[in-house]
Amino acid sequence: MYQTDFTPQEFQARRQKICDAIGKNAVALLQGAREPKGYHPFHQYSDFYYLCGIETPRSYLLINGANGRTTAFLPHEAELERQSDEELLCAENAKLVCETASVDQALGVEMLGQRIGSASVVYTPFEDGQGIGVNRYHCRSWAAMASGDPWDGRLTRTTHFIDLLRRRFPHLEIRNLSPLLDEHRLVKSPAEVALLRRAGELTAIAIREAIRSTRPGVMEYQLDAVMRYHYLAGGAKDRGYQAIIAGGANVWHVHYSRNDCELKSGDLVLCDCAPVYRYYTSDIGRMWPVNGKYSAVQRALYGFVVEYHKALLQRIRPGRMLAEIHAEAAEAMKAVAGRWKFASPVHEAAARAMFEFRGHLSHCVGMSVHDGGGHWARPLEPGIVFTVDPQMFIPDEKGYVRVEDTIVVTENGIENLTAKAPLELDDMETLWREKGLLQTFPPA
Repeated sequence: MYQTDFTPQEFQARRQKICDAIGKNAVALLQGAREPKGYHPFHQYSDFYYLCGIETPRSYLLINGANGRTTAFLPHEAELERQSDEELLCAENAKLVCETASVDQALGVEMLGQRIGSASVVYTPFEDGQGIGVNRYHCRSWAAMASGDPWDGRLTRTTHFIDLLRRRFPHLEIRNLSPLLDEHRLVKSPAEVALLRRAGELTAIAIREAIRSTRPGVMEYQLDAVMRYHYLAGGAKDRGYQAIIAGGANVWHVHYSRNDCELKSGDLVLCDCAPVYRYYTSDIGRMWPVNGKYSAVQRALYGFVVEYHKALLQRIRPGRMLAEIHAEAAEAMKAVAGRWKFASPVHEAAARAMFEFRGHLSHCVGMSVHDGGGHWARPLEPGIVFTVDPQMFIPDEKGYVRVEDTIVVTENGIENLTAKAPLELDDMETLWREKGLLQTFPPA
């Protein structure tokens, strides 16, 4: 019911950064997530949780830029569903709310309008809140599709909220808080890194089990199932995003997620999945042979991508720009490509095309698997978490090869948060030969 991962001081420091960014003449206003539809566990919006840790549905948070005072506005006890004997974080338990979330005041939601009315500038997110498997891109994409549908056209929850603010308080100047939140969430604190470390560890454990459980005839969704088992057994709430379990030709569809096909001998399978652990997730990508043995062609292609992966990892450290790291790794890999034994000129051309691709140091990771924040536009610093994800495209054959880890920049270099997953090809073949969880179940 009450989070214990972050101290009151950390929440206060996060909110102070927001105050510094919006200035003394403005307030920041955030709405929390609604209660789930149906029998699903509640999950707070990431930005809201980041600033206070309150997990009560339909809550609001108001931060005064002038003095940093923060007020939580919560539903009343009678409006909330009780699922334990613990005291609810609600309007009636104001003292508990203040102590738990380190806010200055806790009031009923009906009091919010009085406090907003005295402001002149309000910063609020312009996009719907992020939940499990939902990032800023998804929010924008869904809003655009709803708006463009001639039989829909509804406002998103956030757009409706902003519309209400404008109609009820026409004097307000409303500005977008989302870019500021993304910027401040970019650099993770030691407490955040600890959660990301556990999420990465569970990710690696699950990948290992998926390799052990892979056999011809196994269904893609069954590998998803064994991975989810380890997430839940390890304390995670569930997956952080829809799993990519792509066997054979399915891998060409980069974000394939149907996961309903049978794995076939001779094919590779790509697994990309991670848990959500106390609001933080991870990311990984591994490819291995369904029959436990890389063919010569598969070994050449995947082996080259693994070497590229290691070349990138070796060059990441504080103070560096990602463009510099990309350029150095590409230059080093040109010599490797010159002596690598590819099966065909098409494969060699695909490998050399990787030198021009600038997506190998891919995206930030945190409360979302595709977290906001511009890690490309600034020198790296300790606490920035992102994926190292070299990718090879073979359009003529609809082939796609990749390997991915989540890393955090440290004072001296990096910590690979998913390093417990096997990387080298021989190690994955060895692991495949062990008996997996699926082999302990009787045949259907």
